Amino acid sequence: MGWRWPTGFPAAQTLPVEPDQQSRARERKIAFALGATLTLAWCLAGLCFPDLLERAENVVADRQVGLLPEHPPSREPVIVEVDEASLRAFGQWPWPRYQVAKLLESISEAGAVGVGVDALFAERDRTSPAEIARALQRDFNQYLTLEALPPPQRDYDRILAAPLAQGPFVLGYFLSFDKTGSGSCTPKSASGAILSAQDGDGALAGVPQATGLICSIPILGAAAAYAGFTNGLADDDGLYRRTPLIARWNGGLYPSLALQTFLTATGIQQFVVDSSASGLRLRLGDLIVPLDATGNLLIRFRNHRYESISAADVMAGKVLPDRLRGKMVLLGFSAAGLHEYRPNPLDPLFTGVQLHAAVLDNLANRNFLQRPAFARALEAIVALLLGWILALLLARAGPTASALWPATLITAVVGSSQFLLSRYGLVVSPVLPTATLILVLLALSLLKFGREYLRSQRLARQIADGQDAIIEGFCTMSEYRDPETGFHIRRTQNYVKALALRLRQKRRYRRQLDDAMIELLYKTAPLHDIGKIGIRDQILLKPDRLTDEEFAVMKTHTTIGGEVVQAIQAHLGPNAFLETAAEIILGHQEKWDGSGYPRALKGEEIPLAARLMALADVYDALISRRVYKPGFPHRQAVELIAQGSGQHFDPELVNAFLDIHEEFRDIALRFLDDDEQRQTLLGEAKTD
Repeated sequence: MGWRWPTGFPAAQTLPVEPDQQSRARERKIAFALGATLTLAWCLAGLCFPDLLERAENVVADRQVGLLPEHPPSREPVIVEVDEASLRAFGQWPWPRYQVAKLLESISEAGAVGVGVDALFAERDRTSPAEIARALQRDFNQYLTLEALPPPQRDYDRILAAPLAQGPFVLGYFLSFDKTGSGSCTPKSASGAILSAQDGDGALAGVPQATGLICSIPILGAAAAYAGFTNGLADDDGLYRRTPLIARWNGGLYPSLALQTFLTATGIQQFVVDSSASGLRLRLGDLIVPLDATGNLLIRFRNHRYESISAADVMAGKVLPDRLRGKMVLLGFSAAGLHEYRPNPLDPLFTGVQLHAAVLDNLANRNFLQRPAFARALEAIVALLLGWILALLLARAGPTASALWPATLITAVVGSSQFLLSRYGLVVSPVLPTATLILVLLALSLLKFGREYLRSQRLARQIADGQDAIIEGFCTMSEYRDPETGFHIRRTQNYVKALALRLRQKRRYRRQLDDAMIELLYKTAPLHDIGKIGIRDQILLKPDRLTDEEFAVMKTHTTIGGEVVQAIQAHLGPNAFLETAAEIILGHQEKWDGSGYPRALKGEEIPLAARLMALADVYDALISRRVYKPGFPHRQAVELIAQGSGQHFDPELVNAFLDIHEEFRDIALRFLDDDEQRQTLLGEAKTD
């Protein structure tokens, strides 16, 4: 008798899983094209929309600057602070101007060579006797005679003007860019700005043009030999990383408070402005200061604050002479409510006078940072080249190399950036190249993952198809030796699936009968009679009813099948498929009342998979023709199963079956052995 493939079983499809050399070459080209295109698009976006990267670049630059080796503490500048102790000693601010004059005289007498006054005296001193007399006359028509006072003591503003005119003081003022200031004052500076002949006015195109000034009163402004603006410039995140050193107003070029203090202290009478690789540069004698195109200095902050002395100690003569002699000094405020905060990346409580001090420190120690004008283009070129290189490498790389190459390139980029910053003070950000490398890595990793996922899906499908074919083959081996047909496999596995789906609608089975479990039941149901391959033909193919002895042998098909599965499981280890198969094979002949075999399990001792299989197997046996019985109509099979509720079958399963028994009938009609069975199932043929 020749071998026959089970009727209705689909032919296996051969799907290529391992790609050939041509396919791999095509995949590599696609991967490189994707990486190269993303790199180009990202680099163009970085060039055209630099604001997208600016915040990240600032954060990275802050970390890089924080890693720079710390220089020894700077002895200049020294800050004289109007602090809490000063207010306790001399009263709340604003002090009478004669008190401020005494402070300036004390600083000058201590030998300071340049003093920046970070204060604005925009109104006349209302505590001045002359000012009080004018207020009494204006408001009350009362005349206050000042003849008893010497003329110098009648006007405190004149008292303050005297030291301003005599000492190395730089008076602060504020530039306005929104027309809130006035143009009635002209800040003085002994320093003249000279544009290099080759650059001309075009070099200053990016330098801010002020629209107005907020100055000290004229008597003080005229007395001070030097002046400097106190404006700062915060980035979008509110941190101060740079500050303007020069600004334009009314056709002239003016220095900041810190710059003018440095010029005054060093005796430099003029500075030259010309173009440079970073935008602009100041020539202060033999000192070259790099600025950006808008005249800002990129500040190199220290991890510590600058030396400060209480104004009260200076006025009381408690300061040692060498602490101020020959030093650059800044006069500012640290008392609560008087100072302004200008936070930087290293110190959120940095004050305005500390910011001026940081500029003076950079100038005095010739310790500058600069971001070249070509930095953005350089970053884009490096990003483009490295992105293409990485795309080429990843297109051919395996898993290990795919991790090592990006890490190596990113390390090289960050290390090179840090080297340029540490050695030359050049701020060339690693953000764009690093982001490009990460983008290429992610994109190609996703591409490879997707490709491998599809390949694994094809492989899994082949394995599943092969598994199904092996299962069907094993089952057909038993069916081939049995009067039953191969369609019995199809019918029973679909019965089990339909019954499980219905049972899942009940809350107690919802978790147990998830999609994965129902699929397992569907796959393993055909194995329920695999043990019949171990039954002798004399018993398996006997045309009459079996004797008790023969039936005892027939019952061993459950244990034989279980032993086969358990032997396989011993080699493979824990496996949900084999565990479910074993439950069905060993338990599908058990009965709810305990009268089944091989272990006489009772009730829920019988695994659910086996209880489902039992009902499906009996239904199919009832409607199928056997050598010892005819097939029953569907209606009669339903009645017989209903009668077996609580005895042969789980009552809950019987209820679920009764809800969908017509679905069982439709499954049977779909997988019929012959037309005669159709007539029998529908009750159209007579049964003997």
